[in-house]
Amino acid sequence: MADESVTAETAQARLAGEIKRLRGAADLSQSGLGERVGYTRNYVSMAERVGGNLPSQNLVESLDQALGAAGRLCALWREAKKEQQVRRRLGRVTVLTSSPEGVEDADLSRQAVAEDARDAARTARMIASSGTTNEAVEQFDSEIRRIAAAYISRPLVDVFGEIRELRQEVFRMLDSNRIPNQLRDLYLHASRLGGLQAHVSLDLGDYRAADIHAQTAWLYAKLAGHQDMLGWIKALQSLIAYWDDRLEDAVERAREGALFRPRGTTGARLASLEARACAARGDEQGTLTALDVAETARADATMDEYSGVFTFPAAKQSVYAGTTLLTLKSSPALAKQAIGKSQFALDVYQAAAPADRSAGDIFAARLDLAGAHMVLGDLDATQSFLVPVLAAPQVRRTASIVKRARDIGDRLSSTKYLTTASAKGLRNEIREFCAPPPALPPGSTVVAK
Repeated sequence: MADESVTAETAQARLAGEIKRLRGAADLSQSGLGERVGYTRNYVSMAERVGGNLPSQNLVESLDQALGAAGRLCALWREAKKEQQVRRRLGRVTVLTSSPEGVEDADLSRQAVAEDARDAARTARMIASSGTTNEAVEQFDSEIRRIAAAYISRPLVDVFGEIRELRQEVFRMLDSNRIPNQLRDLYLHASRLGGLQAHVSLDLGDYRAADIHAQTAWLYAKLAGHQDMLGWIKALQSLIAYWDDRLEDAVERAREGALFRPRGTTGARLASLEARACAARGDEQGTLTALDVAETARADATMDEYSGVFTFPAAKQSVYAGTTLLTLKSSPALAKQAIGKSQFALDVYQAAAPADRSAGDIFAARLDLAGAHMVLGDLDATQSFLVPVLAAPQVRRTASIVKRARDIGDRLSSTKYLTTASAKGLRNEIREFCAPPPALPPGSTVVAK
């Protein structure tokens, strides 16, 4: 993902400097200014940080009024917002007011190299398929493995185009290929790509499109006769139903998936999904039973054939367990257990290599830790876990993360927190955070045509 850092010449840098200058002129500390505008000190600090994320419009408007800037801060924010949009459109790392002659944009160069490589690969597959060889089919396998591994750590806009291109190539090859062993592999590739597209739709909050892609993936997995993939797709359908608030369906799909006895970590995934959906339904016995099954399945799990989105690591299972315990009932005892599960997951992901860090799971663990500390009455700890999530760029805000954050915002709106200054600041930031999830590139669609 392109870094949103900026240079000293940008409007965002000028905005940060002007906020700091005006605060100093008013003889206010960051905490004092935060209290005046109804935000926490952390948000004032981030607004003054050169190279950080662009502060929210609501915060800047409040700062402009509190510091008597007469609209200057708002004007700088609008200018900075335009620069940010230009950077994102061009896919650049930074926007420079002037570039030395002959200096290349490294990010654009990498993008050009990657696109050129994909073009070469497509041509090779087309030539290979015309001769009914296995090389093209095998190349699909390596491409899908790469995308599946990248999906967990890269923004949706980075992978959507590749998934769609590969799917179209696989469909074209299926139309013209009648070699039995190649057909089975192509059906399996089509199933996996359909599963990936379903995940994209799910992360965008388009549950209807996600269901369509998942059903398509299911049909191809049946044609391939692949039990493990059939089990994985049932897990995907359970996941979609859960976030679409179809909790009974979520439980049923997870139980149906277990009937395929899938190898690898899918058994642990299915039981974890069942436990979480049971907890949301208030089924305590079903929840505890499914959690036990998930632990047993984890102990018996074999190596997965594919990595990334197709595997269910122990850290992810711990995130699910934390959410499940927190959902089951609001009690200090369960909140403490949830903290243990979520903190374990966070520690594992933070110690992992960058490519193995699931951004979604890290955000989910932080949000669950924030929610658990709310149950324990520790609003300072809640804030400390929320701040890194709320500072995330929009391209990282999947529908499920936005929904989790909104739930915390709703709890902060209860009468218990209405007069608490820090709670008010968090509510404001959560409202800003819970904007629509990121859009795909212009002209894209998440529903298969």
